[in-house]
Amino acid sequence: MDREKPRRISMALLSTDRLVVGDYRNQSVKLVDVVQDKVLHQLEVDGKPTSVCSLPEARVAVTLPYKNGILILHCDNKLSIVDTITVQGRCWSIAYSNKLLIVLYKDPCYKIEIMSLNGSVIKQYELQYGSDRFYLGSPLSVMTEGDVTSIYVCDFNNKRILRLDENLQEQQIYRLPDGAEQRCVLAVGENQLLVGVSGGDIWQLDSTMGRWTFLGEKCFIVPMAFCHERQVLYGADFSDEVKRYAI
Repeated sequence: MDREKPRRISMALLSTDRLVVGDYRNQSVKLVDVVQDKVLHQLEVDGKPTSVCSLPEARVAVTLPYKNGILILHCDNKLSIVDTITVQGRCWSIAYSNKLLIVLYKDPCYKIEIMSLNGSVIKQYELQYGSDRFYLGSPLSVMTEGDVTSIYVCDFNNKRILRLDENLQEQQIYRLPDGAEQRCVLAVGENQLLVGVSGGDIWQLDSTMGRWTFLGEKCFIVPMAFCHERQVLYGADFSDEVKRYAI
C-alpha cells in the first residue's frame, strides 16, 4: 500500500496488457494490468526508482540511483528480485538492446555505460557537454532498426537530443523546436521518437529527416510507454492514474 500520493516517473511495457511502473515517492515498483485497470502487485525496494526497462523472459531492470544499484526483477503475477547490480555512480536511466544494458549516469559525471546483464562494463563514454540539471523522466532511449542501434540521450543544457551509435560515438544532433526544453524521450520504432517537453507538450521527431511534428499541448504524460500492437501511448502525470492516448 502507498504511504504517500504516488509519483510515477518511470514505466516500461512488459506485454500488451501489462506495465511495470516505478513509484519514486513510495520507493516501490508496481505491476499494472492495463486491461483490468488494477495493480496486480507492488514491491517495496530499498531506494527511489528512476527508470525501468523491459528485458527478455518477463523481466525488467530498475535503477536505484541513490543506492548506486540496478535491480533485475522477474514479473509473473508478482514482482520478485532475482539479481542486484552494484554500479559506480548514480545510474539515472536505463535501456536494453541486443542482450546488453545501456545506463546513463547523473553523478559523478554525465556518462553512458554499456554493460552485460551481470554488470560487467563493456564500453563507457563521458558525454562532453555535461549537465547541471536533471528531470524526473527518461532522458535515454534506444532503438534498433535492422542492424543499426541508435542511442538517444537528452542534452538538457543545450535543449537538444543526441544520437549515439552502439560504440557510443555521436552521430547526429537534433535541436528542439521553438526553444522547448525536453523532459523525456521515447523511441517507438521506424526511426520515430516521442519527446515530452516543458509545459507538458508532446512532439514527434523523425530521426532520419530531422523533422518535428507537434502532437498535443499540455498533455503532461511523463513518463511514457508505447504499445505497437494496440497503437496506444501510456503515460502518467503526478496523479494516481495511468492514462491512455491513441497515436
